[in-house]
Amino acid sequence: MNRSAKGELGKQGEIVAANYLRKNGYEILATNFSNELGYRRGEIDIVAKDPENNELVFVEVKTRKKSLYSQEPEQAISRQKYHRLARAISNYLNRNRLHGCDYRLDAVSVEIDPEKGITSLKHLKYIYY
Repeated sequence: MNRSAKGELGKQGEIVAANYLRKNGYEILATNFSNELGYRRGEIDIVAKDPENNELVFVEVKTRKKSLYSQEPEQAISRQKYHRLARAISNYLNRNRLHGCDYRLDAVSVEIDPEKGITSLKHLKYIYY
């Protein structure tokens, strides 16, 4: 799969994830927030507010084409990726003066079958390394 096809698949997964979160009462505050500070850039796919417990939720979306041989999409969140996300979260909190607010990091895993559409979606809350 070439880079633009991967990008399109990723964007499709982010749209699916944002719609899922909205349907479950989350307020979407930002998408594709980019940490432009430091040597390693990081991006937060979705920033949302969980109304149930008033937490700020940073969401990493992982999307894959459905395959018998592929790993679960969420397994692609490596330790290195987690650390880039942590830096981006810190930057978001500082930039928006949200010191001391409750927040968490979640993952939304989306698998898409090119012929059938979405085959699975998992929302994993409170992910940490």
